[in-house]
Amino acid sequence: MLEKSTFPETLAPQQGDLKTIDFERVFSLLRRQALVLGLSIAVALLLAAFYLSLAPRSYLSAGQVLLDRNLEQAAGEAGTVPSSVDMEAQVLNQIEVLRSSRVAAAVARAENLMTDQEFLNPPPSFSQRVRGLVPFLSSPRPVDAEAGLEEVVGMLRSNVQVDRMGRSSIIRIGYEAATPELAQRIAQAYADALLQDQLNAELEATSAAADWLQQRLTEIGESQRNASLAIEEYRRQTGLSVGQDRNLTRQRIESLSGQLAEAQAETARLRALSDQVQTVVAAGPEAASSNVSLLSGTAADPSEIALLRTQSAALISRIAEVEASYGADHPQLETLRAEKSALDSRIYALLQNLDEQYRTQLSIATQQEAGLRRDIDTEGQSAGSISQEQVRLNELQQRSDALSSLYNSYLLRYEESVQRQSFPIPSVRIVTDALLPEQPASPKTMVVLAAAFIGGAFIGTLLGTINELRESGFRVGSQVRRHLGLRFLGYVPRLQFERGAAAADQRRTIRTMVRSAFDRRIGRRWGGPYMETLKAARLVLQPAADRGTTVVGIISALPGEGKSTFASSFAEMLTASGSRVLMINADENSAASPVRLPRAELGDWRKVTAVDPETGLVTLSASAPEAGAGDLSGLVMQKVLAEARGQFDYVIIDLPALGLVIDALAVLPLTDGSILVAEWGKTPRRLLTGLLEREPELADYIVGVVLNNVDLNALPKFTDAGGLERFAYSAEQRMEAAPN
Repeated sequence: MLEKSTFPETLAPQQGDLKTIDFERVFSLLRRQALVLGLSIAVALLLAAFYLSLAPRSYLSAGQVLLDRNLEQAAGEAGTVPSSVDMEAQVLNQIEVLRSSRVAAAVARAENLMTDQEFLNPPPSFSQRVRGLVPFLSSPRPVDAEAGLEEVVGMLRSNVQVDRMGRSSIIRIGYEAATPELAQRIAQAYADALLQDQLNAELEATSAAADWLQQRLTEIGESQRNASLAIEEYRRQTGLSVGQDRNLTRQRIESLSGQLAEAQAETARLRALSDQVQTVVAAGPEAASSNVSLLSGTAADPSEIALLRTQSAALISRIAEVEASYGADHPQLETLRAEKSALDSRIYALLQNLDEQYRTQLSIATQQEAGLRRDIDTEGQSAGSISQEQVRLNELQQRSDALSSLYNSYLLRYEESVQRQSFPIPSVRIVTDALLPEQPASPKTMVVLAAAFIGGAFIGTLLGTINELRESGFRVGSQVRRHLGLRFLGYVPRLQFERGAAAADQRRTIRTMVRSAFDRRIGRRWGGPYMETLKAARLVLQPAADRGTTVVGIISALPGEGKSTFASSFAEMLTASGSRVLMINADENSAASPVRLPRAELGDWRKVTAVDPETGLVTLSASAPEAGAGDLSGLVMQKVLAEARGQFDYVIIDLPALGLVIDALAVLPLTDGSILVAEWGKTPRRLLTGLLEREPELADYIVGVVLNNVDLNALPKFTDAGGLERFAYSAEQRMEAAPN
């Protein structure tokens, strides 16, 4: 018996075989699935082109505004340089102002968008145009001649784009519309509306401050007049003047009176601050964040106050953003309002502490003022030369001077407020006007095409991967060696037979093909692999042929895999080379079964053989009674094989499929070896490995494997970049095309 290849006990990869990414296999996969990948990309690009042809064009125009606090100082306004935290809060606040319905309403009124036909009737959307292509879905679009202010405000807020330029104080204001002119007009109107909103806010603030200062001036002026009248009345009654008795005692009294005046001013200041803080505290925690500025100038940590301002502004901005984007019932609003409530409670606690401080300081100032009064009274009593009337007169004079100083201070602030009302200075200025866009902002042609290409490539790769995963058959010889551990003999091209041809006609066709391939009268690319595979099968059996008659079985896992065709081709090749060949047809399902001759004497198998007059090929049907009536492992078949060994060079047995009956396994011990025929790309790898695992001794009788019905045009696609099949068959193709 021939020395056979054995089935490996384990096919686990060795340490040196482990790799990260095999790029050659990846490129081979892409080459095999190039059609699927190309079709997927083409379909995706066609869909993208369809979308680009129907999608409406929109244009984006944008301007830039700068938040500049230096404008107030340039106009003579005194102010402190804002910190980075304050500037951050101001920028965020202005962004939310631009997104608000108040500014949108101002833009709508300024541009009269409620009746603007270009604004109210934009081009149809992509979905509307698609529905318009379908007759039963298309419907005429209504034309809006006028719209309400709220509807226009909603349209403006949905298309306006407001964002910050990096970390600067510049805000970009853009608007996307159906025409370049409309986009430029609305974007510029937004910038002008923000500037006007700032002017209105400045006017409202200065007007409120002026009204409050005017009220305080009236009260202080009335108190100052009453103090002056009290001095004059006291002078008239006592006949004293402030300039009498400039002695040392009087100077001491004047010093104490000055301290008393300062104490009174301090008491008035603390009382005013305490009243203001009490008013805020009485309003509750809800108003605390709006009066966090009252904490400035106190003992509180300035960084903590700045942090509270930033957090309050950020929460207010975030609440407004979420409410504007998702509605008032969004779940995140509850969390944000809870955080703001906690922050208000914290600020409220600080204001309560400040209230207690002011109360304490006011109590101390009141006690100090009372002490100074007592000191003045004591000095007046101890000074015999100064009467009580003079002390009272000095007290009235000091009170009048304090009220006069306070009145002048409030009067200066009132004048400043009036001046600001006449010439308000906004903290916003336009640095870049909205320009007329030249190119549409959407759809972005290159982006859409790139996305379609990437999406199509992804889908094509996915489909190709699915096709590869579904690939369960043998395609190249390396798979046979890797999965089965058996020798690979070669490829048999797909042979073309006429549909419905008889067995005799098929044998004649096979004979013609074999002899044509043997003589190279057919194409090199077709005949080369065909003949080389048959020669490889003869070569692997040559050691047994050197010892005498070679009995070889042709087996397959399933019916219809071309086993009988290969057996006939192999027999024809051997007879063409001058060998004496007996072919035993043991597969009753074979379409190429020879025609049985009339029954002869029982046991004389030679009487039921058929001899081809052209080639001398002898055929025998194993179903004949003289051959054992289909009992392949019986004594009759053993006798047939024993007698044939002395009369023929080769005995070829076309055995039944392994997956259906056990007869093939029973007759294999009587052979010198067997050739396994698997259909290219169709015989499941798992089926053959399962057979070898279930019948380990089967591998000992298989001398090689042949892949049948091979598509030589597609074969190079399944090999690696350096695979022999690619170079061999491409060389055959070049030789076939070369002139003789």
